[in-house]
Amino acid sequence: MAARHYALTLNGSAQQLSTMLSNTERGGAEDVACVQIILAADPANSNVIYVGANNTVAATTHGFALDPTQATAKDRESIGPFPTGKVKPSDFWVKGTNAERLMVFLVPM
Repeated sequence: MAARHYALTLNGSAQQLSTMLSNTERGGAEDVACVQIILAADPANSNVIYVGANNTVAATTHGFALDPTQATAKDRESIGPFPTGKVKPSDFWVKGTNAERLMVFLVPM
């Protein structure tokens, strides 16, 4: 399966990464196993995006943060590679202020 890219517009609340897919249900046809997922904050963003493993993701509880506003902070992160394709977009949750954009690159199995 070919690589795919998306732009997810955040809404201020915790969202599953799979929200960007047209069929957003967990385990749906587009929620495919990936060998790698690359996340990047849009350079036009003004605020931090938090990434976590469940809907409690927030500034105080997250796996990592993407911050395009600080030269010394990460503005992109690679999850994987996982040779056996063990992760899906629905495995991750993100939170950012309204209208921030998260660029997503999926490498399916």
